[in-house]
Amino acid sequence: MPSHQSNCAAHSNTTTKRWLIGGHVQSVGFRPYIFRLAQEHGLHGWVKNLADSVEVIASGNSHNLAKFENALFSSPPPLAKPQLISCNNFTGEIPESFFIQANSNEQNNGHGHVLPDFCICDDCLQELHDPNNRRYRYPFINCTQCGPRYTVINSLPYARHNTTMQPFEMCPACTAEYNNPADRRFHAEPIACPDCGPTLNFKSTNESISSNTTAIDHTVQALREGKIVAVKG
Repeated sequence: MPSHQSNCAAHSNTTTKRWLIGGHVQSVGFRPYIFRLAQEHGLHGWVKNLADSVEVIASGNSHNLAKFENALFSSPPPLAKPQLISCNNFTGEIPESFFIQANSNEQNNGHGHVLPDFCICDDCLQELHDPNNRRYRYPFINCTQCGPRYTVINSLPYARHNTTMQPFEMCPACTAEYNNPADRRFHAEPIACPDCGPTLNFKSTNESISSNTTAIDHTVQALREGKIVAVKG
């Protein structure tokens, strides 16, 4: 992971900085991480995805700001690989809290990173096999640290409305997770569950099945019988 030394040291008790960060920073839980980090250090400002990078505006006590800046690059989410593009003092208007701002199509280096799909993480795997979990055996389970990326992205910046998940309106339970900073699905763009997400369909000459679990069972049975199954996404 790239090392980073601050070259934007503040000389007053309160200051505001603007970072542009490239590398693997979209679709890996980087914005939620920054949001929680800013709240931890009592900072105001925002974070947002640009077409090819992430913009961070943070304002607060210079000591806390320095700790925040160090953590941006020293302990990001496991899938993130942030690279500093620029860091400057910022003189614009700052909100009274820190929030995740709407995405922008603005480009800074012209080299946006589209990440591959990631295999299921341990947390999602545990939920997948838990009969008491609402995503039990749900084939499209995901969070900020796993699930589809490349195969659902239509355009950058990475946001739900720029993915093939756009037609699937989140149910109240998924919406609550998506908006909860303490949840690992906070701003997980492909978030879904059996009540609101994609479903599996099994079709053969004689039948059509739309139940996720039953569709999987019929697919397995067809393979065991030596039949050929084509998978379409």
